[in-house]
Amino acid sequence: MYRLHIERLKAAASDRGDITGYAIAKRTGLAESHISKLLNRRSKPLVETLLVLKRTYGGTVDDFIEETAA
Repeated sequence: MYRLHIERLKAAASDRGDITGYAIAKRTGLAESHISKLLNRRSKPLVETLLVLKRTYGGTVDDFIEETAA
């Protein structure tokens, strides 16, 4: 299974001055509720979301996902 690598997202966002879910949502253009669900592990990111994070904060899609035990 795969999920959002929250720590890497927070680090990349923090490098740009985005330390809250609201700031991440504002910079990425994604809904604040969607970012909240991702950060609280209530949702898994779609490919489109990962591409937005990659475009906004740099790196690769792989930087924002992590493999978990099933």
